[in-house]
Amino acid sequence: MPIREIRENFAVDDIVPYFQPIIDLESQRVWRYECLARLITSGDKTFLPSEFLYLIEREQHIHALTEAMFCQSAQYFHDVNVPWSINISATDLQNQSLTTTLITHLANYPNPSRVSIEISASSAMDNPQALHSFVEQSMQAGIGVFIDNVGTRPGNINALLNLPIRGIKLAGGLIHHYQEDNGVREYVDYMLSLCTKKDISVVAEHIETTSLLECVNNLRIRYAQGYVFSPPAPTSLHH
Repeated sequence: MPIREIRENFAVDDIVPYFQPIIDLESQRVWRYECLARLITSGDKTFLPSEFLYLIEREQHIHALTEAMFCQSAQYFHDVNVPWSINISATDLQNQSLTTTLITHLANYPNPSRVSIEISASSAMDNPQALHSFVEQSMQAGIGVFIDNVGTRPGNINALLNLPIRGIKLAGGLIHHYQEDNGVREYVDYMLSLCTKKDISVVAEHIETTSLLECVNNLRIRYAQGYVFSPPAPTSLHH
């Protein structure tokens, strides 16, 4: 998909969360929501992070964006007893003041254990010390940590699974190539075995077709997310 040029001035306040459900395939109900950033311009155009993050990073507003997304999502779910998560970047992971702000924000939040932070596997592997510190502080505050995009690059995934994380999200390409690629099949089977032993939840990401969903069901992966269920949407929560 070609990236559209953003011709209008915008502020961090113009970036809002869209919500995509993660489905429990056993109960066929929403398990939790991932809150995804979308830029809504004054002309009511919607832009994906791939289309505006470079501008946020250029102006060094990435931490302001994370904080704004977190606060908006926390407010939205304050009186809705549904788990939710947001993504943080590698630079967020290294920012102790941001970590403190997020944890402080949840000090009086109803059931903060509903909240999780998603960190990409590449960011996690590139910043092991920052990750350890973040996971430890989050656990003390009741916040869960998910490792996102697992399987997109080589690295010591065992070290990540030895941390007290809440779950992992398998990159969509793994499910897509599971049937015909022996290496992928061995990797996924190994991940599922390890996560079962460690009681770590597994989410299959980017499940866009019924055939991919059938593969997930055959693998006995309990949770899945993707357009086959619902695209990210501004406010419609499906219970």
